Amino acid sequence: MQENVLFDRITLVTPGADGQVTVRQEAWIAVKDGRIACVAPDRTSAEGALEGTDYVLYPGRDRLLLPTFANTHNHMAMSLLRNAADDLALHNWLFDVIFPREEKLDYGLVATGSRLALAEMIRSGTGASADMYFYHEAAIEAALEAGFRLNFSVDAKRPDPSGAAVPDERILSEQIRRWRSEPLLRVSLLVHSVYLYPQAVYPQLAAMAAGQGCTVQIHVAETAREVRECLQQYGRRPAAQLARFGFFQTPTLAAHCVHLDDEERAILARPSVYVAHCPASNLKLGSGMADIVALQEAGATVVLGTDGPASNNNLDMYHDMRLASLLGKGLHRAAALLPAATMLKMATQDGCAALGYADSGLIAAGWQADLQVVRTDSPGFNPPANPVNALLYSAAAADVESLMVAGQWLMYKRALQTLDEEKTRFEAEQAAARLAP
Repeated sequence: MQENVLFDRITLVTPGADGQVTVRQEAWIAVKDGRIACVAPDRTSAEGALEGTDYVLYPGRDRLLLPTFANTHNHMAMSLLRNAADDLALHNWLFDVIFPREEKLDYGLVATGSRLALAEMIRSGTGASADMYFYHEAAIEAALEAGFRLNFSVDAKRPDPSGAAVPDERILSEQIRRWRSEPLLRVSLLVHSVYLYPQAVYPQLAAMAAGQGCTVQIHVAETAREVRECLQQYGRRPAAQLARFGFFQTPTLAAHCVHLDDEERAILARPSVYVAHCPASNLKLGSGMADIVALQEAGATVVLGTDGPASNNNLDMYHDMRLASLLGKGLHRAAALLPAATMLKMATQDGCAALGYADSGLIAAGWQADLQVVRTDSPGFNPPANPVNALLYSAAAADVESLMVAGQWLMYKRALQTLDEEKTRFEAEQAAARLAP
């Protein structure tokens, strides 16, 4: 349920329309009907924007208010496979351990795993996420129950009489028609990677995305092995071959992009493409380190993702935001690269745009009330001399006190409001046991 809220003299940290991150001390922020009604220096102005309606007063002492994070690459229900297979390279991890267990999945298991992932994300400041997985309607059910923004991907293929998977545009168009009026949801086309389908399928999927004007979620150049095998099969590297198939003409969430050459960076710099950088997963799987500085210099828009909770092994955007910055500095031996303001914008405003939420990701009148409240009175946060830097280099997920999406509290004073956390954990343990070998 939406609530009207008046934040009382809180420190506001937000990207702005000019792309810069600003800090306002002792700000009054009014939330009405799911949106930011007013950002003001005094109570009278902010209260006036509430037009005499009842509201909750939220004290802002020792608190920061910032937009919720947007996780641009995720496989939510893989929370059930967390800690099931570690210290393996990607292809061994996928084909030897993960894929066999995923054959046991059903709608209920995916719904349970999705709820567990949503609870974790809400607790760590995230209010919107991409999702690429099976049984997408189970993820939708969980997200709507939680009041969470979800860009879900549709596997728009069906088996033909021989059992081969063939693209069917009707599957995608039906999902777009069904969910277009739900403000929390966005629809994408699932294209796993350049290596998983027969060659003839790819141009059909690219044409489908173009015909529907639909975002594509895809893994690109995650490992050196993927690049090597793509060169052997097609004579081109993954991003170049996908472009040849017709991809990157519509909005695209291109995950990983670890092993690229200059030609591929230029392809990924197209205005409709967002590179979803997943530093923790890439490191854990031994896949390498994406050079996001080089991508930015080529003109690409880089956003942040955790990847799935089975290869990270958590969904903490504070952790991945910090790791991405530190890796870039270390890779280029330049401490000034990827500063806190850049990373915060990447995790909020840019990430929301990548997921299709154009009016979320900053705090200004008329924008969605997708907000997180962060405590600054923990020992690890003090002293918060520079709030923007503190959010990147000092903050932890446990510092997130409250979170709202579209004016609805999903967590209030560390208590989840829309999900039963104890029930979710219990059901997830039972579900994980069903997937064990």
